[in-house]
Amino acid sequence: MDSLFANTKQVPLAHQVRPKTWSEFVGQTKVVSALRSIQKPTSILFYGPPGTGKTTLAHLLAESWKLEKRYLSCVTSGVKEVREVLEEGKRLGTIVLFLDEIHRFSSSQQDALLSSVEEGEIILIAATTENPSFRVNKALLSRMLVYRLTTLTEEEEETIFTSCLEKQNSKRTIPEVVKRELFRRSAGDARKLLGYLERILSATGEGDEVTEEKLSVILGDTLVTYDKNSESHYDIISAFIKSLRGSDPDAALFYLALMLEGGEDPLFIARRLVIFASEDVGNASVHALPLAIATWQAVERVGMPEGRIPLGQCTTFLASAPKSNASYVAINEALAFVKARNKTFQIPNHLRNAPTATHKNEGAGVGYKYPHDFPGHFLKERYFPESFYPNPPSFYEPTNQGMEKMLKEQLERLWGDRY
Repeated sequence: MDSLFANTKQVPLAHQVRPKTWSEFVGQTKVVSALRSIQKPTSILFYGPPGTGKTTLAHLLAESWKLEKRYLSCVTSGVKEVREVLEEGKRLGTIVLFLDEIHRFSSSQQDALLSSVEEGEIILIAATTENPSFRVNKALLSRMLVYRLTTLTEEEEETIFTSCLEKQNSKRTIPEVVKRELFRRSAGDARKLLGYLERILSATGEGDEVTEEKLSVILGDTLVTYDKNSESHYDIISAFIKSLRGSDPDAALFYLALMLEGGEDPLFIARRLVIFASEDVGNASVHALPLAIATWQAVERVGMPEGRIPLGQCTTFLASAPKSNASYVAINEALAFVKARNKTFQIPNHLRNAPTATHKNEGAGVGYKYPHDFPGHFLKERYFPESFYPNPPSFYEPTNQGMEKMLKEQLERLWGDRY
């Protein structure tokens, strides 16, 4: 029996219950409505999270167009397989080629499709979990309609779940709290949800009640969905930084926890905190940058999981600290000023270095006044090249935030109108 069972093809439940008609499809209401109105076969790109219906929609379209269809995965297929389908398209007239995970194809591999798509030898239906603007050639994109799919709602997941149970004639009792946990774990991914249901059906008998305890044993632990190479990686770090900038420590901690639980490199997070401390807190709190650097060093030296503690401390401090990007803006403006002029500036003699007698004979350093020799350790002096006067440029505009307010008051007292 064991060897017989091993040789029997096991078709996943998600494939068994794949919708065969438009009316059976659940979710993506606006996209489905648009697709059903397409009369003439045209190349299409679906992008969105896993388990949202990209493959199913491709099959439904091909069926509605009554065309031959071929399926290739860009993970396992290469130029040879694609070329064979393109030749088949030339021979048959027009066929539908479904390319899954098209972002895995190189730029040159994608370019190889252009001619056949342009001439109508293939109707390309492609799918990707990545933002196509970054991962699909612009020339190919311009020849396709693009539809974005979204994660399923809990209501849509429940419709799929209930329908599948009915198709399986299952008599299991599944309490509402267990269903909600399943929906939480699947996070809008229909394929994952049906995979969980398949494991439940195989691990329980007819008439059994699936309790929370049984569910935990059957499914084990879940991992946070987080791909360090995907768009979600950049979305989460962006949300983290913007929560810090918006002075919301709780939201920032949430995104920090998402990254840590998802396996993000903690040193990557620490480096971003260092940049943030200088760019967004700046002189409003001069403690921010030393703390961020200390956090980086602490994480590097103690590792994880203990590294979460200094990361949490630094995150809450930076989010709560007064904010100023004045120094960040100032260095950018100074760089732009220098680049725009693209020339050698004449350093005033009194500011030049005079390491040798020759330099001194040329007048380098002559006339320099040492500020510490004057009352208040300050005197008004010209530090810009002489050609900049009488209206030297202004780059740094300190704010009234936190400690920077004291710097502003000091500069106004010393330089008057300049600040």
